[in-house]
This record gives sequence, structure tokens and C-alpha cells, in this order.
Amino acid sequence: MPGPALLFTRPGLFTLDQLHGIEAGALRLLAEVGLLVRSEELARRLRGRAYRWQGDRVLLEPQVVREYLEGVRRGNGDSFSTEPLTVSAEPVLTLSTLCYSQYLHDPETDRLLPFTTERLIEATKLVQVAAAEGLAAQVPGCPQDVPPDLATVVQCWVDATYCGSGFVGDVHTRRNLPYLMDVARIFGKEITGQVVYAVTPLTLGSEGLENVFAFEDRWQWIAVGNMAAMGVTAPLRVGDAFALLAAEVIGAAVLLQDVTGIPTHFGLRLCPADLRTLFLTLGTPEDVLLQFANAEVNAFFHGTRCSPAVSGVHTMAKLPGAQSCGEKASQITLGALLGARHFGLAGGLSLDEVFSPEQLMYDLEMRDNVQRLVAGLRVDDCEPDRCVAEAREALAGHGFASLDSTLDHYREVYWHPRLYERDLLMAWRQGGSVPIRERAKARVRELVARHEFHLPDDQQQAMDDILAQARAELG
Repeated sequence: MPGPALLFTRPGLFTLDQLHGIEAGALRLLAEVGLLVRSEELARRLRGRAYRWQGDRVLLEPQVVREYLEGVRRGNGDSFSTEPLTVSAEPVLTLSTLCYSQYLHDPETDRLLPFTTERLIEATKLVQVAAAEGLAAQVPGCPQDVPPDLATVVQCWVDATYCGSGFVGDVHTRRNLPYLMDVARIFGKEITGQVVYAVTPLTLGSEGLENVFAFEDRWQWIAVGNMAAMGVTAPLRVGDAFALLAAEVIGAAVLLQDVTGIPTHFGLRLCPADLRTLFLTLGTPEDVLLQFANAEVNAFFHGTRCSPAVSGVHTMAKLPGAQSCGEKASQITLGALLGARHFGLAGGLSLDEVFSPEQLMYDLEMRDNVQRLVAGLRVDDCEPDRCVAEAREALAGHGFASLDSTLDHYREVYWHPRLYERDLLMAWRQGGSVPIRERAKARVRELVARHEFHLPDDQQQAMDDILAQARAELG
């Protein structure tokens, strides 16, 4: 029977001295190299303040950055510690899909096809039904048969019509953002903040930044993030790379909070890359280790406790198979044993370019497999009277499998998979020798056929109206 959750601990990667060295490096980069400003509006506002400039690069004095960080850390209780964080013993693991995929892996033909609106609808039906199995479902891709600005609005319409998660888009542009704000209100939400990505190395200028100024009166918060590739857009040495990342996002946060007066947050993400192609390589051993490092460095700069686990299930594999399942299984297993309880990118392949219904079936199966592992084993005391009585009953009848105690409790001990094989070769042959891939494809068809979701009529009409208006202007 399940017992105490099976959990591991790991030591931290950084010493406190190393983390302070990263902060010192970031402060020097901002004071001596500065940030390249590629926004005319931001440059105009900054030049009206007491910042030093070197050409188009703005320099930040160390004391200004320290004061900002002190405020962040104080607001979070200044609770950073190098000691491992205590994690929840709750064994329930959940998955979620991601909205970025441009391609669909068709399980029937094994081909990668561009996500059309029609294909996106079918995929969204699948994830909506799979939500009953612990999947935080939302539209799992972005349609490629409509213009880019319109695509996010179509995403929202597909999600609302066939899933109803309240998805409000993740690619905000100056043209589509008003429509996405209207979508949010239908579901009782508000888009109250804007994410700005720093351009590595040490550059500030993006469409998110332009949105900050275009809709400034609507924002309650701004967040700055980055995704630098170690050895490509950031130094290969880990400490130096994190100093560069910290300079980019913290410096940008200081500047934006100063010129807008809006609370501005930040987050660092250092990623691995293949130096032969210069592409990001998520889902690799290096990515898992950098996820540990990212968590510690972010916790240090924010003054919070550090989560010891990983929560991504990336793979660079283009099709479901040995690589995708091997990489994803290792990440779910390691993350869950260290305390993670939610994992993103279910069904995702090729970083986040492809959504695969077949892979989603494997990811759900892997999640259930690991969930049984972390649920642990309950070790009961032996009661001699009960033990002798059950032995006599089993010997007089049909063995222990027929006992009432076995029938009452076997589901607490054993997990029965939907796809994984548990029988021997002869039984498998007698059952038709059906490969796991064929069972996964059949399960995809079964789940899509069970889709019955309908959005309430008033919300559906409002979504239809928004889409019609967006098509007229953006399409």
C-alpha cells in the first residue's frame, strides 16, 4: 500500500560566496558595459534622467541596482538559504500542455503537418477530454493558416469553443492585444501585466517593450526575462554566464520600474546549446542541471527559498520514440523524486515546435508510472494471527489472489497501466500482438470521440463576435 512519499534531497550547486560573486559581476557589467537601448521611447525617457551613457548604451550605478535588489529581497522576506527547501509530500502529479507548437505530429500518418485551425480544433478536443486524467488542458498549438497577429485570437477562440480553459494568448502584439483583453473579460479575467524579454547579450528592445509604453495605463506589473544560451549568447563559464543574465534582466527591471513607476519583476534562465548548430538543446542532461542552477540563482536574487526540483519535460526529438520517451521519463522521475508535482510541455516535441497526440499518451503513462513510484510503499506490521488465518484460507482455496483482503486493497498496491505491457510473450501473441504505438493511436481516437464540451451560449457568441472583428482588422 502507498506509504510516505518517496523523496530525495540534493545539495545546492553554489556556495554563498559564488552567488555574491555573480552579483558583483552583474553590477560591474551594468556600470562598465551597460545595456544597449533599442527603443526610442525608452531612450527618450532615460535621457531625461540622471543616467550615464556610452553611445547608445545606458550605464547603471551599482548603488541604484543594490537599492532595487534590497527592495525585492525585503518584499520576499529576505528568506534565501542554501539549505534544501522542504517540499510537499503530496504524491499527485499533474501535466500541462503548451501553446507554442506550430506543427502537429499526425499519429495516423507519422508526418509532421503545419497546425491549421481544423487540426488545432481536433488536438484541443483531445486535451480537453484528457483533462480528466490530470492534464491541465489548454489549446496545444498555434494555427499557421492565418496571419500571425490573428493567430493568437484564433487560438483563444479554439480554446474557448472546444476546451474552455480561459486561455488568453501568450503572444501579445500591439495589434492583437486589445482583442485578447476582450477575451479575458469574457472569462472574468484581466490581462494586467506585460512580459518583456531582454535580448542577449545586454540589449533592451523588443515588441514586449513597445507594448509596455503603448498600453502603459493598463499595466499593474511588468516582468523581464531572458533565455540565454551558454557558450553562444552568454559565456561558457557558469558563473560568468549568470552574471551576464543577471545584468540583463535586473538592469532592465530597474530602468523600466524607474521610467514607468510600475512594479517590475525579473527572472533568469540559462539554457544549454549545441555548439555545432548553435541551437538551444532543452531536455538534455545539461538542461536539467541548468534548471537546478537557474532555481538557485533566481532564489538568491529574489531573497526566496529555492525549489530543488525540475519541472520541464522537454525533448529535442522530432517524433515519438526512444529519445522522446527516454528524455521525458528521466526528467519526470528526477523532478518528482526531488519534490516537483507539476510538469509542463506534455505532448511536446522538438523543444516546443511540435505537438504530438501520440506523445501525450506516453507522457500521461510515464506520469502515472512515476506517480506510483513517489507514492511509496506502506510497510505494515505483521499480525501473526491474521497471517496464519490468511495462509490457511489461501491454501484451502485458490491462493492469495482470491482472498477478500487482496480484492479490497490490491488497487492501493498496484498500478495498472493503460499502455505498458505486463503479460508474457505467449499472452501478448494470443491478444493479437498489438504494439504499444497502435494502442496509443487507438486511445487518441477514443478520447477525441468522447469530446462533448460546449461553451455557454452567451460566452460563445461573445467569442464569435471578437473573432469576427479580429478577422476584419487583422486577417
